Amino acid sequence: MPIKVMVAFSNMLFSDGICRILRDDDAITIDVLKSGTACPSGTLKSLNPDVILVDFITLYNAFSDMNAANSKILLLNTECGMDNIVSAILTKKINGVLLGDASSDMLKKAVHAVAKGEIWIDKSTVKNILYGINALDKNNTSALSGREKEIASMIGQGFRNKEIAAKLHISEATVKTHLSHIFQKLGIKNRSQLITFAIKNSNISPTAF
Repeated sequence: MPIKVMVAFSNMLFSDGICRILRDDDAITIDVLKSGTACPSGTLKSLNPDVILVDFITLYNAFSDMNAANSKILLLNTECGMDNIVSAILTKKINGVLLGDASSDMLKKAVHAVAKGEIWIDKSTVKNILYGINALDKNNTSALSGREKEIASMIGQGFRNKEIAAKLHISEATVKTHLSHIFQKLGIKNRSQLITFAIKNSNISPTAF
């Protein structure tokens, strides 16, 4: 049976290009979600694609309930940032991540692999995730102050520095200072690893660290 793929991107020109590539594969059939529209859980369940090929923006804006279908999700990294990729992997039902500069053949291989239940992910993303998870075992979170725990929690929820500053009524420079201290205390190197760390810590609750 052919692999049913739903192509769902925020950019229709990009979506058209992806569809042309996939149509060269006789083992794939395609449904396209129109850019900027939502896909209700009932529609997703009725279409029941084997694979949803999606970008970060559409993943969060168009799909209200990703559990409505038994679809595999292949996230295409369209320069949305490693922080967002790591967050999506840990908070959504992601089965694979494909880099935006992947070849046409690599795209088809990834679709086939994810459809078969395999995980498709690049080494740099794995490294960031594993580093953050390992930090749970190696570091004592009690070293963080109450405000540092609060900021780490908000990072795990996807807030940017400017948003954190506004919510906590502090300057953005102060947020950056707190983040620098957090990185030093936990022995982590970047925001992606902190996202992993925060999400894996008891439902991202500041009081649960």
